[in-house]
Parts: sequence; structure tokens; C-alpha cells
Amino acid sequence: MTKTTNFQGWMLLVGLLLGVLAGGWFAPATGQISWGRGKERKPMLPNPYTFNVPRDTLLDAIKQVLSDRELVLDEKLSAEKPGRLVTKPVIFTRGALTSGANLEFIARRPGGGNFTWVRGRYALQLEALPLDPQRTQLTVYARIEGEYQTETGGVWVECPSKGVKENEILEAIIKHLNGES
Repeated sequence: MTKTTNFQGWMLLVGLLLGVLAGGWFAPATGQISWGRGKERKPMLPNPYTFNVPRDTLLDAIKQVLSDRELVLDEKLSAEKPGRLVTKPVIFTRGALTSGANLEFIARRPGGGNFTWVRGRYALQLEALPLDPQRTQLTVYARIEGEYQTETGGVWVECPSKGVKENEILEAIIKHLNGES
């Protein structure tokens, strides 16, 4: 190799490197990962929510939405009070690596970061109160629990809800009643 060929190779390499760096600095940021930036958070629906339908119609819609989401009704607890529907607990997250973050998304974890959460579950309670023959007020409660391990086994701890699951089910019921499901 001659000195000129070697020099030309280095100049080509430096030029390419500068081109890549300059392109990264001055190019528009269209194809970048945003990690949640730019996403608008929808406002939470009011809970209780007033529907302009009779209670029986609303209860039928709720049962259909719960069935579509594979949430099983606890018949015994639901039968105790007219207009109340209670689901059986559903495990929504498993594993020591993801359970804490998934639990934190929908509830406030007690004990801070002191526990290694291994599972999370929730159950819903929906209460439909007739306001008049054509309007019904629906209140949704979520009982959220996280499990952490001790030397003697797993311990389930109730975690205060942030309203995420309640809002999800209210949105699904509204879509169902509007014919969007």
C-alpha cells in the first residue's frame, strides 16, 4: 500500500464517521423511541357514573362486558344485594421481575420497595343504584392485592387502587352500551 492510498482510506473513514454523527444531531427525531412521551393521558371517568338506561339494561350490559373480559361472577356474593355484581379474583401478573411494576401501575404498594412482589390479583364489585326509571348510577370498586414471599410462604396484602381497573371497566361498559364493542 502506498501512503496516498492509506491516507485516502483514513480520510474516507473520518468523513463517514462525521457524516453519521452530523446526521444524528441534525436529523429530525421522527423515528425515535419515545418511552411514553407524547401520549396523552385520558382523564378518568367519574366514579360513580350515571347512565341514561334502566338498571336491568345496565346490569345485562355489565354481565356481557364481564363475560367478554373472561371475568367470572361470584354468584354467592352477587346474590346478597340486588343491583350488586362481584367478580371472583383474577391473577393479572406473575413473576418477581414484573409483578411489582404491574402492581404499581394500578395500585399503591404498601411497604415501599421493601417487598419482592410475586403475584397480583384483583376483584371487581359493581353496584347499580336506580336514580329513576330511566337513569342508573354505577359505582365500581376494585379490590387489588399483591403477594410477596416470606420464609413460611406467600402473604397477600391489600393495595389501595389508583382507579385504573375501575376506569377500564367503565369505559368498556360505555362502549358496549353505545354499540362500539
